[in-house]
Amino acid sequence: MNACISFFKVLIFCFIIFFFNSYTIAAADSVQNSTNAQAIVIDPLSVRSLYVIENTTNIRIATATGFVINKNNKSYLITNWHVVTGRHPSSNEIIDEKGRTPNSITILHNGKQLGTWVAKNEDLYDRKGTKRWLEHPRGRAIDVVALPLENIGDDITIYPFNLSLADADIVPEIAMPVSIIGFPLGFTGTGFLPIWKTGHIASEPNLDYQGEPLFLIDATTRGGMSGSPVILRMNGGYKTKKGNTIMSSGGYRTLFLGIYSGRLPRDSEIGKVWRPKLINEIIK
Repeated sequence: MNACISFFKVLIFCFIIFFFNSYTIAAADSVQNSTNAQAIVIDPLSVRSLYVIENTTNIRIATATGFVINKNNKSYLITNWHVVTGRHPSSNEIIDEKGRTPNSITILHNGKQLGTWVAKNEDLYDRKGTKRWLEHPRGRAIDVVALPLENIGDDITIYPFNLSLADADIVPEIAMPVSIIGFPLGFTGTGFLPIWKTGHIASEPNLDYQGEPLFLIDATTRGGMSGSPVILRMNGGYKTKKGNTIMSSGGYRTLFLGIYSGRLPRDSEIGKVWRPKLINEIIK
């Protein structure tokens, strides 16, 4: 799968390896200690959003986003149904203009040293041609899946997404700003760190949109962001579930709002965010 990584990103790898000889990144739950090293702090969620490549027989089709959760002593990649199938969930039509659908994906995992990445391939079907991903009981009507990870070695580090962030005592309200953490048009931040795009809650977040377990955001999202985690981050005033108003002058609190899965039709800037509870309904 190294062929999937462009020469440009190989140059980035070389730069990062040189850079990290002098600096240490402190992020997530891991801090690398080094003598005479200056610590560079990055956001914990930046290492949890992963670059995903859709392949068909080692040919790259498209890019997407995903994140890993641990449940029942297993690791699963959470992404969209349309990412693993290459089909529109509403019509079941093939998305790719050349009629290709993926039979595997490549995930750019964090390496053992933070600031390095390792490409791992995951088959989407077993030897009998049976799909490996887990769907919601409603099938493609819920555009979220969980893919059990098989290709996990000692050369990568898994930073699982903390699903308890969905239970943070913050009441989301319409027009609040949100962050979509992914890879628009396949672009990345430094190395394979994600890009954070900002939007706003566009439909009542505590009500299901047209009876579906999702709500809408107003954001200039692009292809490649499918499967991105969507969060609400508050460092000012916010309401709690008991109706209290909290005023904070330092630090921040994070609420996991769900999984981004694309925009409404007709090239709108209105995106769909599926609710976190669906993950537990998929992985029973």
